[in-house]
Order: sequence, then structure tokens, then C-alpha cells
Amino acid sequence: MNSTNNRCHQSGCGCQRCGNEKFNCTGVRSFRAIDAACIPPNIPEPQKEKNLAYGSFYDPSGNIVLVTPVPFPPLGQKVIFTTLGPSLDVNPAPIPNNSTDLQVATSGVYEISMNISVQLGNATSDSLDTWVVFGLFINDTIPVNGSQFESQNNIKIDSMTSVVTLNTANTIGTTIQLRLNKDDRLSIRVIAASTKVTYRFPSLVVTKIDN
Repeated sequence: MNSTNNRCHQSGCGCQRCGNEKFNCTGVRSFRAIDAACIPPNIPEPQKEKNLAYGSFYDPSGNIVLVTPVPFPPLGQKVIFTTLGPSLDVNPAPIPNNSTDLQVATSGVYEISMNISVQLGNATSDSLDTWVVFGLFINDTIPVNGSQFESQNNIKIDSMTSVVTLNTANTIGTTIQLRLNKDDRLSIRVIAASTKVTYRFPSLVVTKIDN
């Protein structure tokens, strides 16, 4: 038996073989300098396995959808989608929400991207601006902080040139991160809107980035 092994055989000690073929004496006696030779180097902890999940909704048809005017705080309509993108554990919700909501199958931290093309009609005879505000909601009614995105059309007449702006069309959206629970549903809803607002080409992309 080698000397290292001999040193380990003491009362109250249990010997354990280390990867470097030395012995570490553990038990009731206090730590000694020779024990340090058996302490393994700092090894980074293995990263947690992440459960991949993703899904997306689109409407590539270009169909124009009229937004029903709604004042804040009552909630307006949900954005409607026609096409499901690639998906894994993020799927359309059950009927009647299968064309508006994506449902996550696992809890975790998700990144959600939303985009939509809106058109705001207006005319010089209109006394009010046209505008619309969208936002992300969980399970129909829970608003997600920081998810609001909006567009506004402010019509003015240049008194010198008589130039007027009649329409504004743009693509608006946002990307956020939030923690979701299993079976949570996500939808884009109109938070507030004036008259003469339409939308098309909406998209909703949901990607799990951590457990």
C-alpha cells in the first residue's frame, strides 16, 4: 500500500480515491494540507438544458381589416391571423381563439415580436386625428407592460401652400421578453382606436429563450 494510502487510514476517516490517483481523507477530523491535493479544480457547472419552443402567426394575404373604433379603457378587437408558421410547443389556441391566440405548452422566458401594417385615413374636413394603439395580452384580458405600439395621423393644412396630408400608412410593432406559464395564451388586441383605421400583414412570433 502506498504512503498516501497509509496516511489516510486514521481513526474516524473514510478514504475516497480521487481522479488523480490520490486519496482524500474525509470524516470527523479537521481539514489538513495534504487533503488539498485531492480537491478537484474549479469546473464550470454544466449549463441547464433548455427546452426549445417556438411558434408564429401571420396573414400574408394582404386582406384589409377594418378596426372598430374603441375608446380607452374598454378593449377592442383581437388581431386575426390566417397562416401558422413553424411551431414546436407553441401552437394555435383551441377554438374559438384558434385564429387569434398562440398558446405555450411549457413555462419559461419568451421573446415575443409583433408587427402590423396600419392605414390611417383622414381628410381636411375631419376635426379629429386618426390613431390606433395595439398591445399584447395574456389570456384575453391581462395586458403586458411595455408591449403597446401605436400610430397617429395628424392632419394639418399649410396656409402658404395649401398642402394637405390625407393618409398615413406605416408598419408598427415591438419586441418584448416576459415569463409565461404553461398554457398561457397570447394575442394582439386593439387598446384604443379612432374611426378610419385599417390593418393588414400582421405577424406574431413567440420564441422560448430560457426555462
